[in-house]
Amino acid sequence: MGDHSSHQLTPREMVRAHAYPVLAALSSLSLVAIALLQIPGAVKAHRYNLCIDEQVKLRQAGNLSGQDGPGKLIYLKAVQHCEGL
Repeated sequence: MGDHSSHQLTPREMVRAHAYPVLAALSSLSLVAIALLQIPGAVKAHRYNLCIDEQVKLRQAGNLSGQDGPGKLIYLKAVQHCEGL
């Protein structure tokens, strides 16, 4: 941009000189706001996943000793419990 103290800027030059920094600041603030708004959903999903894992462990402890992974019914009951149904 240089030093513009020696001459007066036209309105068009003024817009060109300040548009980029203003738009950059606006987009940065927008990205920060979007990131902050994602936090509650991420916390909810994390807690839901922990609930599912714990319910599958509890339900699988006494049942299906020959099966490595959880059965479909065990998983569905875990989902039902964690969703509060």
